[in-house]
Amino acid sequence: MTQQLQRVRSSRRERGQIAPVALFGVLIASAVLVLMFNTGQQVTEKSLVANAADAAAYSGAVWTARHLNFLAYTNRAMVANHAAVGHFVSYVSWIRYVHDSIEYVDRITQWIPYVGQYVDYVERVAQQVRRGTEQSARAAVPAIDGWNANLRAAQLEIQASLALQQMDALMSQTAQAYDPRIRINDRAELDRLPSEVRALVDARLLSQATAVPRFIARQAPNTDRNSVSELICASARSQPDTQRWMVGERGWRENLFVAQIRKRGSTTHWQRDNGADWQAVDDLQYRTRGVFGWRSWRRLADETSHASAREFARNYAGVNRYYNVSGAPADRTLRVIAIATLRQSQVRTAALLGMSTTDRPLAVASFAKVDFRRPSGAAFNALGANRREYSNLFNPFWEAKLAPADLGLGL
Repeated sequence: MTQQLQRVRSSRRERGQIAPVALFGVLIASAVLVLMFNTGQQVTEKSLVANAADAAAYSGAVWTARHLNFLAYTNRAMVANHAAVGHFVSYVSWIRYVHDSIEYVDRITQWIPYVGQYVDYVERVAQQVRRGTEQSARAAVPAIDGWNANLRAAQLEIQASLALQQMDALMSQTAQAYDPRIRINDRAELDRLPSEVRALVDARLLSQATAVPRFIARQAPNTDRNSVSELICASARSQPDTQRWMVGERGWRENLFVAQIRKRGSTTHWQRDNGADWQAVDDLQYRTRGVFGWRSWRRLADETSHASAREFARNYAGVNRYYNVSGAPADRTLRVIAIATLRQSQVRTAALLGMSTTDRPLAVASFAKVDFRRPSGAAFNALGANRREYSNLFNPFWEAKLAPADLGLGL
């Protein structure tokens, strides 16, 4: 009986010894579960921060590319408007020539019965057409020049938008659409990073702050190596009909056996910092055949018809200011960095057994680039197969894309 009681008491003591082991196991399992939960939360949050960083960098690059394309469109618009004034001036000169020629014939035929009356009627009609054309030019040329002034003002606003670093504000709005707690290129948050990483970040952000506004430069005819003047002249020679109307023989030519008669008309252009002008001239010329060939051309009448842009707009400016990529012609690329940060103390984690989050933020750096790429295809073969077009702000071919990191931030 005594031995049985001893065995029962020993069994009861052994059963009580398992409780501390079980309690310790529960604590270890709880710690592992909390660690796994916290790690999962941080991985999820960092993935969210990475997506926000990519979206922010891409949106900043798209925003910049659209600004550059806007400058290209406005540059093209100013050149096209200026060329339109050249066409208008040429037309005014030609209308004046037609009226002067009919008036000259009217003076000769006024004593011829019936013919004189008919020519006189035609002369009055030509005079009305001339007056209407000149009045239209007095309204159209200043209006076109004023519209170019508005385009130049819009370009100033675009340049200021780039210089004032509004891109960072846009990237922050994009990232906060993912999570309002995320910050982009935030100085206070970046100062919490390790010192060796913070030095690289500071250098990269400083480079971006200066590179974006310096990527473009305001140009003038005396500083652009005649780029805009050559572009205007190329526009006038872009098509055979345009070339003939602007710089060729505007009119007709008759070849006789002993003489030739031609209607000559040409328009010249000049562009300077203080303004521009189109100057058109039209007259009728003839030449005769001599012993040793054709003699030189001479005017058939004393009158020569003229017209100029400054006749209708005294301070006509043309394209005296515009923007282009700074520096010598080259392939240029603009890189954009977005560093997204989220404080780990703001991550939803569980605190147990003294586990706490660090004050160092979750940080992810994403890069994008803005480059100039001319589309391929039959519609863009003006340069030829063996020629290339450097980055410029005359063609709106700027595009944005994400790019691999070019700086080992170790975030």
